[in-house]
This record gives sequence, structure tokens and C-alpha cells, in this order.
Amino acid sequence: EFGWRDPELPEVIQMLQHQFPSVQSNAAAYLQHLCFGDNKIKAEIRRQGGIQLLVDLLDHRMTEVHRSACGALRNLVYGKANDDNKIALKNCGGIPALVRLLRKTTDLEIRELVTGVLWNLSSCDALKMPIIQDTLAVLTNAVIIPHSGWENSPLQDDRKIQLHSSQVLRNATGCLRNVSSAGEEARRRMRECDGLTDALLYVIQSALGSSEIDSKTVENCVCILRNLSYRLAAETSQGQHMGTDELDGLLCGEANGKDTESSGCWGKKKKKKKSQDQWDGVGPLPDCAEPPKGIQMLWHPSIVKPYLTLLSECSNADTLEGAAGALQNLAAGSWKGWAEDVAGMAYALRSLPEGAPCLPQWSVYIRAAVRKEKGLPILVELLRIDNDRVVCAVATALRNMALDVRNKELI
Repeated sequence: EFGWRDPELPEVIQMLQHQFPSVQSNAAAYLQHLCFGDNKIKAEIRRQGGIQLLVDLLDHRMTEVHRSACGALRNLVYGKANDDNKIALKNCGGIPALVRLLRKTTDLEIRELVTGVLWNLSSCDALKMPIIQDTLAVLTNAVIIPHSGWENSPLQDDRKIQLHSSQVLRNATGCLRNVSSAGEEARRRMRECDGLTDALLYVIQSALGSSEIDSKTVENCVCILRNLSYRLAAETSQGQHMGTDELDGLLCGEANGKDTESSGCWGKKKKKKKSQDQWDGVGPLPDCAEPPKGIQMLWHPSIVKPYLTLLSECSNADTLEGAAGALQNLAAGSWKGWAEDVAGMAYALRSLPEGAPCLPQWSVYIRAAVRKEKGLPILVELLRIDNDRVVCAVATALRNMALDVRNKELI
């Protein structure tokens, strides 16, 4: 008497090369089932060449095969314990294959699966830069921008919320959140990616005042912007050496008894009237294109308001930490540590070599904007929250805000 039996793993892997697409699809789906939550099976599938065969199926002509292959790959590369599988997928040409599939498919489930695989891959440090190189443009242009609603901002509110709730947007922002921590080159590429900053901020702004404010997608967007705000002064051309005229204007404003945040310059090319060199949180910024776009949005004081709204309305601790961390980064300025008085600061700044990073002017504006938007009490109140990471980020943000004399008095 013959009884039905489960196929052995080598048999299933061999079926991935079967001539019938239905058999290939079923074999991939069975592998997805077998390896769910089982790291030993995941490693064995890798050792028997299953990852390469699944990657090959990403270029198959049949949608159903794509769906099953992506599902199996997503499980195979899930979790930090499976970094060997992630690297194996990359070595098999898996990342470009996923990008090709994402570009050509219109099937929503497959797009969710592809971006899910990329999100899982992005937790491996060794793959973060390869992922940026191969996927940043397609994730931004094919997923994040269209799903954010940014390019069609007059969308109805319910439509925007639906878009922001989509799994594909959550996956794509989760992937970019992970890779945004890969260092200076990663940050540079992401800052310079057209439309990325605009779309991420649009997602956040659209979620304010709705239940989406606590969502994973908003959390991902905030954390990406927090990471891209890190070391802005040192890593962007706007943070480079200021000319003597600009420095004199800044120091003159402080020597005359003006508060530090009320005088400053931003990308100035020629000396202007004193009233144009100063900003205290009211009116348009000097020498700043209105409204800001692209990379300018990372440091423009208008970004303060959505961050503060998140800090006052959101209950997601990771989002709170991200928003506080972004303000912490934007308000950071090392010049206060160089000198305690104007003369000492002038000496320190003039001693810098030509082209060296200098005073990040926008940090002065950010501190003023936080005060203008009544953000200091919001930050102080968050010191009471029962979450060490949030309290640490908020406390450091307050320390940076206190570099402003008026803020220090209010705090």
C-alpha cells in the first residue's frame, strides 16, 4: 500500500527548475511554508542552492511564479540570524533582480513582497550601500513619491490616509530608514535624491491630526529625516566656511546686545543691510528661497512645526525619539564650546583653515523657530515620559536649544 508523503527538501528545490510554471510556483510556495520561523531550514535551503534558483524565478514570465518566489525569499532573509542568506541573495544578483521586477510589475501584492524582501535585506550592514546604489532611485520614484501623494497634493484626505497606510510604502520607508544609518556617503546620496525629502515630509504633514500619526510609516519617515539631519553642517555645502563680511555681521549683531539667534546668514554672497542679516523667528528668512524644496527642507525652520506637532500629539515612542533627535541634530552647534565670549568666538572662527566646516547658520534659525512655535514647553513636558530613549533625545535637544540665550532663560 502506497501512502502520500511530503517531498524532501532537495526534491522541492529541484522542482524550482521544472518545465511547468505551476510546479515552480507551488515549489516556491512550499519553501516559503517550510522555512517560516525555522532558521535551520533557511540555512539548508541556501546550502542546497535554493536562493539562486528563487532569484532566477524573479525574471520569469508568469506573475504567479513571481509571487511565490518573492514570498519564499522574504522568509529566507528575515531576521538578523539570517545575514548569510541576505549576502547570498546579493551575491546571486538578487537586488538588481528585485529592482527589475519592481519596475515592471503592476501587481500590488508582488510590489509589497518585493519591498518586503528589500526591507529585510536592509538590516544587514554589509548590504546597506549596495541597496542604496541599486534601489534608491526606484524606491523613491516608483513607490515613495507616488504613494505619498506629494505630487498630487490636492488629493482627498481619505485617499491620502489610504496611501499612507499602504504596506508597500511602509516597506519602502522601512528599507530606506535602515540604510540611512550607513554613514556619510549614504546620507549624501539620500539627501541629493530628488523628491525624497519632499515626499517623506509630505507623508508626515498629511498624517498630523489623524490616527496615522502613530503609524509605522510615519515612524519610518521621521527616523529617515532624523538620520539625514545628522552632521548637516559638516556634510553639505551650506555648512562650509563663512566669509569675513558674514562673520563680522554676525558678531556685530551679538556685540550690540542682540540675541545670537536674531542675527545670522545663510548662503550669503554679498554684504546686505543689517536688518536683512537678522532673523528672530518672524517673517521671511534672509537669502532663503521661499518655499524651500528638496534638501533645503531638511534645515529650513518651517520643518520645526511638524516635528513639534508630532512631539505633542504622537504616542509612538520611536516617532517621539526620532522627532526629538531631528531637532537635536538641527539645533546642534559646536561653536559655543570654542569660546565663551564674542572675542574668543571671533578668534576661533578666523583661525579655521579655508574651506573648513564652520558655524551652521541654520541652527541659529532652528532655535529661534522652536521658541516662536512654543516648542520649549513641549520638549520640557516630554522629560516626564517613561521611556529612557525619548528622554535622552529630548534632553539633548533642550541642551542644544539652550545655546540660544533667550531659550536658555525660558528653559
